[in-house]
Amino acid sequence: MANARTLHRRAVRVLPEVIKTSGVLLETAEQNELAAMLFPLRRRSSGAVLFRISAEMAEAMGNEPLVYLKEATRAREGLGRWDAPFVYRQWRRAWIPAGWVSTISLEHAEESPRSISGSVQACFTTKTDGKALLVVIPDKRMVAYVWRD
Repeated sequence: MANARTLHRRAVRVLPEVIKTSGVLLETAEQNELAAMLFPLRRRSSGAVLFRISAEMAEAMGNEPLVYLKEATRAREGLGRWDAPFVYRQWRRAWIPAGWVSTISLEHAEESPRSISGSVQACFTTKTDGKALLVVIPDKRMVAYVWRD
């Protein structure tokens, strides 16, 4: 049976090993939507999966998430049994409006040293083929994997 735990277990394959997550963030948990994300024959050619960063990773990043992520340029596994793991480009930093992610309700979304005047820091990278984007938003304890094949 498809569920959020199965989706998390399979979806973390695209993340580098140092990105520790504690689950996926789902708007709805309808079985058909989960199955479409899990099984390759039903996989959409574009989409996104949101993950919650684990408390341990949030603490390990501290005030220097780019330093923490510097070497995180290879996915854990390939998506298919025989596929090579994805390779990502160098991580970069951006400031995004807090309102873009304010709908995610997390317990510690207060201002921090990484926030400036209504913006939050995001660290991002792309797959070397440009078909996916990986975004870490430390203050929201969120990771987004966005793909377009």
